[in-house]
Amino acid sequence: MAYDRHIDKTEEELCKLREVYSSNEVDRFTDGLESGRINNEEKVIEFTNYIRTSDGLTQLEYSRLKRLQKEGFIEKFATNYNKRYSTCNMLMNKMRCGISRGLHMLEKLCEKKRSRKNTKSKRGVIDNSKIGNGSYNSALWGLEYHMESVRVLYNEIISYKTHLNQCIDLCLYIIKEVAYIRNHPESAYEKHQNSRREVLENNRSVIKRFIDMNAEMENDLMEKVEKWKQEKKSLEEISAMLYHTLDQNEYNDWIISEEVMAARRQGITNQERALWGDNKEQVMRCRTAYSHIDELEPEGQKEHIGGKFLALLHNWSHVKPTRGLDYWLTYFTDFHKKSGGKLTPVKLGAVKRGLTLILKDKINQKEVEEFNQKMDNLVKKYMINPSDQENSMKRAVNF
Repeated sequence: MAYDRHIDKTEEELCKLREVYSSNEVDRFTDGLESGRINNEEKVIEFTNYIRTSDGLTQLEYSRLKRLQKEGFIEKFATNYNKRYSTCNMLMNKMRCGISRGLHMLEKLCEKKRSRKNTKSKRGVIDNSKIGNGSYNSALWGLEYHMESVRVLYNEIISYKTHLNQCIDLCLYIIKEVAYIRNHPESAYEKHQNSRREVLENNRSVIKRFIDMNAEMENDLMEKVEKWKQEKKSLEEISAMLYHTLDQNEYNDWIISEEVMAARRQGITNQERALWGDNKEQVMRCRTAYSHIDELEPEGQKEHIGGKFLALLHNWSHVKPTRGLDYWLTYFTDFHKKSGGKLTPVKLGAVKRGLTLILKDKINQKEVEEFNQKMDNLVKKYMINPSDQENSMKRAVNF
């Protein structure tokens, strides 16, 4: 009878195959030969040649998988492989010859019976193969009592299964690494930043030409990212969401568009426009202050910026009243971290309590004025003059 050789392209199926191919029991092999009616030397030699060919093709597929790994599949933020398929599906496609021929090998060592007419579905090859998970009979004598060609076939099958598992192990390793990055936003963000630098380095002339043209760059992904930011998603979270979901062209277009738009707006981002409008001077004052905020040793618990301090900082920043405190806090947190800040801002609730103290005059006006003066001094210490600022913004896009 014929057996069902279909398997789903999932990590679970790969693990199931790996377990099957790890078994090298002689009894399963010899009972499989008998059940599969490979009972003369001609059939044994024919099957041996099939196994040798399959083994060679599997080793070739392993070298291709290894090349994919060495080319930085895991490190690259965007790939041309994951647009239509999951990582597991894509990798199993790349070793489809090994998988297909390996399942055929299992079927050859299944029990050969005439199928019944009333059978509605085929039996699965993995669970019914003698060298799979199927039941088997113990041999009356060892492999040494079989003819030489049978012993050669057994060794070829062992070699083949070893190389099949080598492919599967590499696939499972890559799948595990990709899953780790998707579940660790900080790692995804690091991959994004590395890939971003590479795109900018390789597209300097293109970016400069668009800037000189005063181009208005439209990009759906850029708009989607801005929307996520407004929904309080961090840059790390966004990176994890987009890791290995974009092809290289989409990623390049996104990065180039962002860089051109940033230069066209003289470095002011959409978030900053929402917070301060077109008040470029205030944006630059806040950027400067936020970059060096740790220097002031903000009040709060260990390694945290306190709620009272952040409330005073929000008050000093003169954010547009149309934007809520939560939007500003998300911007400040992301900017502070990108600037190398080591301290962690407290949660929104603590900052709201600090603002309440200011509104109810429980923080007296003198303390507010002293804080504002301290911030003004910090800005004066570090902020560069407008002409130098313009040059710095041009250098920011590597020109």
